[in-house]
Amino acid sequence: MRNYMPLNKEQFLNQFTRQALDERISLFVGAGASANAGYPSWYNLFKPLAKELGTPLDGSSDYYRIAQYYSNKFGQAELRKRINDIINKNDFQSPLINELIDVGFTNIWTTNFDNVLELNYKNRNILINKVFKDADLSNVELNKRINIYKMNGDITNPEGIVATQKDYEAYADSHRMMLMFFKRELISSTFLFIGYSFTDYLVMDCLSEITRYLGEAAPYHYTIMKDDKCNPYFTYFIDDLERRYHIRVLLVNEYTDIFFVLCELNKRIRNKRVFISGAFRSFEQKIEEYSHNLSRSITSHLLANDYRIVNGIGRHFGTHIIGYANEYLAKKGIKDKEKYIIVRPFVGFGENSLEEKKRLREEIIGGCGSAIFVFGDYNEHNPNPNSGVKEEFEIALKNHKTIIPIAYPGMRSEIIWKQLKSNLTQYPYLEKSIDLLTSKYNTEELAKIVIYILDSVQDIK
Repeated sequence: MRNYMPLNKEQFLNQFTRQALDERISLFVGAGASANAGYPSWYNLFKPLAKELGTPLDGSSDYYRIAQYYSNKFGQAELRKRINDIINKNDFQSPLINELIDVGFTNIWTTNFDNVLELNYKNRNILINKVFKDADLSNVELNKRINIYKMNGDITNPEGIVATQKDYEAYADSHRMMLMFFKRELISSTFLFIGYSFTDYLVMDCLSEITRYLGEAAPYHYTIMKDDKCNPYFTYFIDDLERRYHIRVLLVNEYTDIFFVLCELNKRIRNKRVFISGAFRSFEQKIEEYSHNLSRSITSHLLANDYRIVNGIGRHFGTHIIGYANEYLAKKGIKDKEKYIIVRPFVGFGENSLEEKKRLREEIIGGCGSAIFVFGDYNEHNPNPNSGVKEEFEIALKNHKTIIPIAYPGMRSEIIWKQLKSNLTQYPYLEKSIDLLTSKYNTEELAKIVIYILDSVQDIK
């Protein structure tokens, strides 16, 4: 019988990047992730309670039972007050959680009842939908918000948190729908477990049930954890996680290494997303024809090479990009087209809308590794400082994106092309190909050059 071995970093990054790009990922956050923001671990949360009880507390203690004994002696209201006081005096800023936010999970599960996740999302102006009781489940599909499922309840509702042994034993009856949703997602999605110790029987029973019923057909999930070289049973623990629960493990030397792995994961995801900027007002047949041909060539080559297209639907060119991308995917029989084409229209009117458009552009371009620039109306007598292509270029430049300009005579992309060509030492990835990135060349050849540039920077960024 073979022994299951931990993943190396490259294996983890390759495998999970693939799942992330296919939008089949969910996040499970344990107490270790909250600890990164200064919140107490379960051990530190219950240590003062155990001290009041006069009982020893070690890493293997049953925290639900400690909480139960405390509740029995001092009352349930006092227990929840103490937990609330300890949790709410902490800060929420967390670099680790910010990297997790950048990965782009839409569904997050946690056994924590603190509010560190919600506060970090709020700090980023990202709307969330908090789910901590069965009645909340009716809202999860009704909007585009990030769903945060709080399996053990929420600190804003102390009476409803699952803290004691009695709460835990009643969980299956009191949270029947929550468990059903969790099991469904364990089957339909690939989870990344962060800061979780895999000692909670509630979660482990769900994982075990799925692998028992589905066998090898059960999906695999991932976790990153610190190697415990001093624990003689740790190797067997890792083996058991994959063998019985389908959890693949990446081991790191220090807890801080988890943050750096997530940074690398985000880089890889971003590098596969390509923002395409371009628009024009002209109805000249020559420009229209070129736009159609270039859109067809670029989209087909990007998608064939497993890149994701991000577009704000710039006038004319944007609609051509989206149209030909959809056409390519339809021919390939791909139904989940939104996984491959991310459309974020920058629309709005009035003074206030300019700032909102800029914010949206920064958010969307920030999530991409590269940006292609084509067309863009330009008049040397009236440069139009509010030009969308100009603003998108400036955002990409500021955020150190890989910039690929395709010069078209008399348009903004030609100005961008000239600017980069005059400073090639800052853009070494363009040195061999800058002279080929013009409308003089066949669109199929241009598309191949674009792919060559994108592939060449994958290992650098």
